[in-house]
Amino acid sequence: ARAQQTSAVQYGASGGLTLPIGRIGDTNGSGFHLQGHATYKPSSTAFGLRGDIGFWTTPGKSITPVSGGPTTKFPGVNWLTINANAIYHFEGAKDATFVPYVIGGVGLYNGTRNVGTNIGINAGGGVTFRLAGLDAFTEARLHNVFADGFSPRLIPITFGVNIKR
Repeated sequence: ARAQQTSAVQYGASGGLTLPIGRIGDTNGSGFHLQGHATYKPSSTAFGLRGDIGFWTTPGKSITPVSGGPTTKFPGVNWLTINANAIYHFEGAKDATFVPYVIGGVGLYNGTRNVGTNIGINAGGGVTFRLAGLDAFTEARLHNVFADGFSPRLIPITFGVNIKR
């Protein structure tokens, strides 16, 4: 019976593609992100909490006007992120191969190139599954950062693994 019990705490790592959209997408290209996670989710409930800490990058673009003229090189932005999230798993059968979930929360986002440290929100969804004996997941979330004068929006598309403690 003890072997079948699962811990309520998991740790993990993830990474993937970071897509800037909106105004920041005009000057920055697609980058990557690396993150660490800690999740608390008792097996008796579909609700859980997850904390993320990450490094994201969105490289600058070079843009040449259609009418000709000099090319403008925009600087890239590196981000340090810390998020606190609520997560809800749509658990049908406890032994389901794929379990979809929704996730959302608040965070602090520190961006280089005069972006500074700002509060933001995020929401999205994903699916968990077993992969080579590990609990794996893939997800996409929209992050909206409330910066002075503009709100950078980023969509990280993530693949990760969790290890039960």
